[in-house]
Amino acid sequence: MGKVRLYALGIVWTLALAVPAALLALAIAAFLDIYLVETANALAALFAADWQAFASIRWPELAGMVIGQLLLMAILLIGGAKVLRGDPETI
Repeated sequence: MGKVRLYALGIVWTLALAVPAALLALAIAAFLDIYLVETANALAALFAADWQAFASIRWPELAGMVIGQLLLMAILLIGGAKVLRGDPETI
């Protein structure tokens, strides 16, 4: 019962800190009239962009990032398995 109370208290305090901070950030962003039009135009341009043409130009970068992430995951999985087995040369 003590763990549940501790977790509940942690969640309540996290929300008590996060919700006002998020609302304050949203209020500041909403009332900044200087950047409101620029932000709206940027979002409209983002949704109207030709994503197919963009992806056809930038596909090598995307492929490199995906391959790099897969390589890192493979290294972590292989290295983690060696540590879990207890190989002395990896510890």
